[in-house]
Amino acid sequence: MKNLKQLVLPCYKLEMAMTVEAWYFLHGSTDGVCNLTYLLSLLSKMAVSEVLNTKRGLSYAIHPGEADGSMLALAKEWGIGRKAVSRLLEDFSERGLIRVDSNPVTSIIDMVCVKSWMIAGRLIENPTYRQTVKAYEGVRIFLFNGQKLETLRRSSARKKNPKAVNEEEPDTISLRQQPVSGNGDLSVTHECPLENPVTPPMPNANSETIQQEDKPPITQGEQTIYDGNTSYM
Repeated sequence: MKNLKQLVLPCYKLEMAMTVEAWYFLHGSTDGVCNLTYLLSLLSKMAVSEVLNTKRGLSYAIHPGEADGSMLALAKEWGIGRKAVSRLLEDFSERGLIRVDSNPVTSIIDMVCVKSWMIAGRLIENPTYRQTVKAYEGVRIFLFNGQKLETLRRSSARKKNPKAVNEEEPDTISLRQQPVSGNGDLSVTHECPLENPVTPPMPNANSETIQQEDKPPITQGEQTIYDGNTSYM
């Protein structure tokens, strides 16, 4: 069964009343189809005047506010098994949306969540309506025949813009150009004037200031002694 795109009702307008729990349940799904779609299918079968039906040679009457819903017919229309149909109707019944009365011929479904409907400008109260919530509680819905229904669609993943991926911040680029150490971490060198001090100018004997040459420190090798003279082999 596919989600409906247009509402089909036997009247111009109808009003439904239900609990908040029932309203949230209708937003769930059964076999990949929204539960509200199954309820709307039952509403399309609801009689607004007395109807006489015949099945297997037996006649029975459908009163206003009732729907003829045999398990076999609903399973064929909805495209699910009879057990799934029975379980779904039980869920509707537990939440005060419908009431199912079975007989040897068929199953009569009372649409107890429908409060009233309107035909030719005339408001008709549903005789099978059962008040489950107070006037200032629950959820009240007004449905109109032929109303377009929006289907829920999964939003596709947005494709990344290659231009935006290639564009990088200047700071990021400068970090990636730094050499990489052996353990895979970025080695960023920072120059600090305290780490590389410059030799200050020193006054000489004539009170003239001279600049000393920066000489690297003398390291002691294997063939040098403490006084700087080369050791004899």
